[in-house]
Amino acid sequence: MTALLALLMAMKPLLLGEVGPEVRLVVETSHVREAGAGSAIARQVRMSSQTLLRTTEVAGSSDLVVEVSVRTLRGSSLGYATEVALHQGGRRVAVDRTRCSLCTEGEAVAAVQRSLAGLAPRLRTLAHQG
Repeated sequence: MTALLALLMAMKPLLLGEVGPEVRLVVETSHVREAGAGSAIARQVRMSSQTLLRTTEVAGSSDLVVEVSVRTLRGSSLGYATEVALHQGGRRVAVDRTRCSLCTEGEAVAAVQRSLAGLAPRLRTLAHQG
C-alpha cells in the first residue's frame, strides 16, 4: 500500500499536467477530429513539453501557465493549427501560433516543441520577474 501511494505521488505531476511548482502546463486537444488522435497528441505534447520546461530552469514565480492548443484545421483542409501561450497572473503575455497543412500528428507535436523552444527565453524572464 505504501509503495502504491509513493508511486502515485511520484506520478502526480505527469497525471495532473504540472511541470513543477513554478509552471503549470495545460494541453487542449478536444478540437482534433480524428478518433483517438487528440489524446495521443496530448500525451506526446505533455511528455515533450514537460522535458523542455524542466531544462528551461524556470524558478521564482508560481503563477506561470503554459497553455498548448492543438486543433484540426477547419473545413476540408487537412492538418493542424497549434498555439502555445504563456500566461502570468491570469494575463496572456506571449503567444506563438502555427498552421501546418497536410501534416501528421507527429509534425504537429514538433511544431509545438519549436514554439515552446522559441518562447523559452521569455518564460525564463517571466519566471525571474515573478
